Amino acid sequence: MNDIYIKSSYEKLFDMSLDMLSIANTEGYFVEVNPSFHRVLGYSTEYLLSIPFLNLVHPDDVTKTLELFSNLKMGQTVFEFENRYKHIEGHYIDFSWTASVDTNKGLIYAVARDITERVKLKSRLKQIESALYEKAIIGITDAKGIIVDVNDNFCEISGYSKSELIGKTHKIINSGHHSSDFFDNMWATIAKGKVWSGTIKNITKKGTFYYVYSIITPVFDNENRITNYLAIRHDVTDSINNAHELSKTLKILSETSAIAKVGGWELNVKSGELTWTDETFAILEVDNKKDKCPILPEGLQLFVPEHQPIIENAVNRAIEYGEPYNLELKGLTAKGNIKWVSTNGKPNYENGEVVTISGTIQDIHLRKTTELLYDQERQKSIQSSKLASLGELAASVAHEINNPLGIISTYTEALINLPYQKEKTDKKLSVIQKSTERISHIVKSLKKFSSTDDVNTKVALKLSTIVTEAIILIAPKLKRENINIIYELNDRHLIYANEIEIEQVIINLMSNAIYAIKDLKEKWIEINTRDIDNAVELSVKDSGKGLPKDIQTKMFEPFYTSKSLGDGTGLGLSITKGILDDHNASIWLDLNSPNTCFIIKFLKFEE
Repeated sequence: MNDIYIKSSYEKLFDMSLDMLSIANTEGYFVEVNPSFHRVLGYSTEYLLSIPFLNLVHPDDVTKTLELFSNLKMGQTVFEFENRYKHIEGHYIDFSWTASVDTNKGLIYAVARDITERVKLKSRLKQIESALYEKAIIGITDAKGIIVDVNDNFCEISGYSKSELIGKTHKIINSGHHSSDFFDNMWATIAKGKVWSGTIKNITKKGTFYYVYSIITPVFDNENRITNYLAIRHDVTDSINNAHELSKTLKILSETSAIAKVGGWELNVKSGELTWTDETFAILEVDNKKDKCPILPEGLQLFVPEHQPIIENAVNRAIEYGEPYNLELKGLTAKGNIKWVSTNGKPNYENGEVVTISGTIQDIHLRKTTELLYDQERQKSIQSSKLASLGELAASVAHEINNPLGIISTYTEALINLPYQKEKTDKKLSVIQKSTERISHIVKSLKKFSSTDDVNTKVALKLSTIVTEAIILIAPKLKRENINIIYELNDRHLIYANEIEIEQVIINLMSNAIYAIKDLKEKWIEINTRDIDNAVELSVKDSGKGLPKDIQTKMFEPFYTSKSLGDGTGLGLSITKGILDDHNASIWLDLNSPNTCFIIKFLKFEE
């Protein structure tokens, strides 16, 4: 009865064991395996009993497994033998076996454990150890601080050989830079079983200094007693030296920033804290309190109310969409002064998320106020030029209007006195209608040209349309000087422009051409527009034979004129150049043309 109970208990233990228990015969087959085999390898018990177990052993492990099997059959007991078995899904699992043989029964009893994770961990540790020995500076001492081992990197950086280092203490590389308290603190820390880290300045065998960042950790035995100290060091000599150089460079940059009036800043998106350089505090006239960082709402308040939404929107879009920005805004300093500043921001990412925004801020008050003043003066100059052109056109326009008015008057009188005849009446009414439309067109063009465009509005326009309007306005002057106008306007694309300003440019060029050729025998002006790649070109050519070199070099300078005293202000081409610069357009004199020819190149407007 007891034997049956004991057998039943062993069978339960066999089935319940987490270890893989098996019985095999000397022919290389499993006779019995417990359920853990199925759990670990995935095969059914029937399958495991039907094949030689060597079929599941990794090919590289077959030879040593056969040797083990031979030893077992000879009566030897095997402990912690390792090999790899194939899982049902194709990968291999590491086993550790303990086995013995019952020679009387010809059976082998074995216990296997899955040590796959342990093998992986051991492999990782080996890789880490290899990497450390290859890249780091390693030193091992006994509990008293006597060096017992070093790697090649230690020898290379210190200049000592292993034989010169082993048996010595680290005093052999002590530079004398650190105080005794420094090392007392280090030893007190590691003697308590804690890890110490810090930067140490050492000296080589040749007497040169080097810096190492050191991590020193105690090594314990099974009874938790310190047996050794392991020091892992990294050479930071370049970093330390660079830090000294960087400190000097930062000082120079700080002084340069103050001269250039450029400050730096960074926003921590999560906390809203702003970090400013000294020059940023100076530009915004904020007291630099070392113990207090400004926050975003405070920074936004340092702009005039109408510009606060602009900068706030730019910052929010940088955070949400990663959009950089570059703005010119009116700052309102902490002391209440209004100051133009240029500020830009660039989002910085970590793990795909914007964590900071950094940028610069520059005091551009002098430049900006000068630019605004220049724009005002340029608008005045343009308007003065318009008035001058209008004065020249006034008499001719009056003549142009009087002609169709005379026609209207004559035909109207004829209609009054003419007996009603539909055909003749319709013909005369058609002439009256065309003459009226001509007057309307002239007046409309003149009115538009004389208008003041205080807001520099740019829209998408066809260049040919602007040229046509300019020709209508200059036509009376051309007729008075008996100058033939030839034009071919074949551009199909749009430009982004202020219509009145570009019209003024064309009139200026034609007016200059009229003045230059009015006394020539052959008098003509030719205007062409054409598409070229991503641009639209306008050429204004006249029958003149070009400009002298001394004029070519000065023609775009303000107040320079080649006209007689009283015939020009010298602002025409200067204004023209300024307008075109504002439109990102270029103008030049075509030196390859036998006649005087100016070419203007506009970028096409891309919708």
